[in-house]
Parts: sequence; C-alpha cells; structure tokens
Amino acid sequence: MRGLILGLFCWFTFSSPLRSQEVWPLERCVRTALENNLGVQSADLNVESALLEIKRYQFARLPNLNASLSAGYQFGRTIDPTTNDFIDATTQFSNGQINAGWLVFDGFRVTNSLKRARIDVQANKASAEDTRNSISLMVATAYLNVLFAEEQLQTSRRQVALSNDQLNQSEKLVRAGLRPENERLAIASQLAQSEYQVVVSQNALDQAILSLKQLMLVDPAQELRFERPDFDPMDLADPSAFTTGSIYQTALHTQPVIRAAELREESAQKGTAIARSGFYPTLSLFGGLNSAYSNNFLDYAQPDYSNATATLGTAIPVVIDGVDANLAQYSLTGVTFPTVSFADQLSQNFGKNLGISLSVPIYNNHSNRIAVQQSEIAVQQARINAEQARQQLKSDVEQAIQAARAARLQYAAAKDAFGSQQAAYQALNKRYELGAANAVEFAQAKANLDNAESQVIIGKYEYLFRMKVLDFYLGKSLTLN
Repeated sequence: MRGLILGLFCWFTFSSPLRSQEVWPLERCVRTALENNLGVQSADLNVESALLEIKRYQFARLPNLNASLSAGYQFGRTIDPTTNDFIDATTQFSNGQINAGWLVFDGFRVTNSLKRARIDVQANKASAEDTRNSISLMVATAYLNVLFAEEQLQTSRRQVALSNDQLNQSEKLVRAGLRPENERLAIASQLAQSEYQVVVSQNALDQAILSLKQLMLVDPAQELRFERPDFDPMDLADPSAFTTGSIYQTALHTQPVIRAAELREESAQKGTAIARSGFYPTLSLFGGLNSAYSNNFLDYAQPDYSNATATLGTAIPVVIDGVDANLAQYSLTGVTFPTVSFADQLSQNFGKNLGISLSVPIYNNHSNRIAVQQSEIAVQQARINAEQARQQLKSDVEQAIQAARAARLQYAAAKDAFGSQQAAYQALNKRYELGAANAVEFAQAKANLDNAESQVIIGKYEYLFRMKVLDFYLGKSLTLN
C-alpha cells in the first residue's frame, strides 16, 4: 500500500508539468504565426492603403471648395486694394475669398483611376493571401520537422534500451564463459554510440522546436507540446492517380499568386487608359466669392466740416450781364472723411464670379505620348510576369507530384526493408544466444536494424510533407487530420 501511494505521488508530481502544457495542433501554430508575422501585417496594410485610393478617386468626382484670408500692411506708393487708386501712405488691408471648382470631364482619368484602384485592392488582397499561404506552408514544414525529430528521439531511446538489454545478456554469457570479453566490449561500444545518437536527436528536436517557435514569434522559453497524428501515411491518396493537368488547372484557380499576377496585368491595362486621357481636353466649372477691406477706403458721401476753415483767395474778374465784377474765391481746408466700416466695406467690395474652363492639349513636349508608351511597356511586363507565374506554378506542380510519388515508393520500400531487417535481427539474436554468431555479426545486424527504422521515419514524414504540398496546390487547408 505504501508503495502504491508513493507511486501515485510520483506520478502526480512529475506528470503535472506535462499535463499543464497545452497541446498545440498544427492549425493553432499556423494561426499564431499569421497573427504575429510582420510580413502578413505589412500585406494587410497594403490592402488598407489600396482601399484609401478607392476613396480618394471616389471623392475626386465631387466639387472642391476652398477659402482663403490674407491681411497685412502696404507701405509707400501702392495701389489701394479697395479703390485701385495710387496712394502714398501706409495701408492696412484684408482680403478674403471662397472658390469652388468642379471637374466635369478629364478624359476619363478619374473613372479609369477608380477602376484601377479597385483592381489594385483585389491584387493586394491576393498578395496578402499568398503571403499567408507561404507562412502557413513554412509553419507546416517546421511542425512536421518537430514531429520527425520527436519520433527520431523516441527511436534513439528505444535503441539505447535495446543496447542495454544486449549488454546485460552479453555480460551473462561472458560470466558463464560462453563468450569472450572482447564481445562484451563491442556491445558496450555500440551502447555508447546509441547514447550519442540520443544526444544528437535531442539537439535536433530542440533546434526544430526553436525554429517553429521563431516562425510563430512566441517566447522560446515557453513550453509547448505538439499534437501528433496517429495514422499511416499510406492511407492517404495515392499520388500516382493524380495528373499534372488536373492539379494545375485547380491550382490556377486556387493559388492567390496567380490571381495577383493576373490582376496586376489588368491594372496595368487601366494604366494605359489613364495615360491616354492626357490627349483629351479638360472641362471644369468654377465660381467664387471675394471681398476686401482697407483703412484708406473713405466715405466721401459723409464729409466732416467740424474743423473746416474757409480762406478767401484772389478775386477773379468776371462779366455778369455785361457788368464787370470780381468773383470772390474761397478754399475750404480741414474737411475730413470717415473710413467706411469693416462690415460696410465687405458689403460694398463684395464680388462674385462664375465660369467654365476648357483646356485643350496641343503640344506638351511629347510627355503624353511617352506616358502612353511607358504604360504599354508596363502592360507587356505585367503580362510576362503573369505568364512566368503560371509557368512556375506548372513546374512546381509537376515536381510536387513526382516528389510525392517517389516519397510513397520510398516509404513503402523502407517499411519492407525494416521488416526484413527486423526478421534478420531476431534470427541473428537467437543464433547469438546459442553461440552460433559472434558480437561483430550481432552489432552489424543491430546497426542495420537501427538504420532501417530511421529510414522508415524519414520516409514517413517525407511522404506526409509531399502530400501536404499537393493539398496546398489543391487549395485545401493545412491540417494533419
């Protein structure tokens, strides 16, 4: 009873850290990587920027309205902004205006720019999706590397346990005088090699986990456990049944890199239409309101005579009804005039304008023609890029199918070879126990068995990865279920 209690205590003590760790399936690893990856975030920002371009051209169809206000002083001989008279004085002035304009026709530049902006949004979304697919595939590869390294480590540990059993058996035979001491040393050497392989496998596992954590951008110190699928890869679809044409045609419609390239070509074609708008006239409507104020704008209709002085000047001889007489001449000085108030000046100087503007391009140093030629070159380049993307996709699909077929054959052959080596090892083990085989033969059989088991593990994950690549081209989600 005490032993049972002690065993339960040890189980709870040492298993609690493992039970506290969450098991991360592939889907969660991919989701975490996509949430944290800066490349994905940058691609999403490109989409947002393209959406703002749509708004910009949508608003470009609306009229514009602008207001301006200026104020200052003029010194010396200047033109009064309110009377247009030359004056020699210091003038305080203010001007204000409101102008409106509406682009009626611009050779369909705004219309085609809006269409291009909408295409660019879709292209950027496709590019963002392609970025997500690339990150997902990288995470899936790293995830399979972790599972592969874990299985290699488990195999290495089993090989150490088996070598220990062999060493114990050899020591019994040596003590019984049935085997020489050098055979025990040979098996001990093999055990040391197996223990070394455990260290190598553990280092490989640590490196694989670190690579996966770096892709997910999580803390390297965070303890993670990863979900391991329990199925035979041979249960997957046979890639020999796939044809390049069928997968390629599917991939053409599912791969965002192709969709992005085709949209870029369509966008370049709209660029040509935009460039051609430079050959068309531009028609605009405009209108405005304006007024001005000046401290030298005087109200001559309301003179101030309170300080006026009349001075008699030189008499002027005149003839009135045939009679000679002298006409007195007076000069009036000191008369002042008040400044028109600010509000009255705004009212009196208030002006309006309304009109239409037509601009016809005649010769612009060949700039429009060169712009069209450059846009046509951009279309050709985009068409080449799209064709290159399709050719690359077809090549990748062909290689993926061939690699999957080869991986399936390799995995099947590795399983057969492992079965044969396992049977040979068991037979040799019985012979060794009966003294009919020596330690060198036994060690060689053990090495062959270990190598065959390792090849099975390699073939298993190589085939699983190749099938996941085919699923990727078929547009299926990356999952190990």
